[in-house]
Amino acid sequence: MKSNKFWEIVSRTNDTVDTPLWTVLLAFAIYAIVFIIPNASENRAQREKIRIEEVAEENALFCEKLDMKRRTDKHSQCLLDIGQFRLRVENRIVDLVY
Repeated sequence: MKSNKFWEIVSRTNDTVDTPLWTVLLAFAIYAIVFIIPNASENRAQREKIRIEEVAEENALFCEKLDMKRRTDKHSQCLLDIGQFRLRVENRIVDLVY
């Protein structure tokens, strides 16, 4: 007898909570379709641009730490060498992941 009452309460609670949860899920799906998905490629491009700028600045700072002044041939060569080094390392990491 008590067990039936318990399951009635569980059933009513489930019915009460079920509708708002589905409503929230539907609202998030609409939000994602309207705001998130259309801007995804723009956001990705912006993040990539920022990352490229940060890497370029890191490379320049590294070459300066090695006493190579900006806008000199040695500095330019250092940037090329570091760029090649980073590319090889990133390729190795990609190879490990996939």
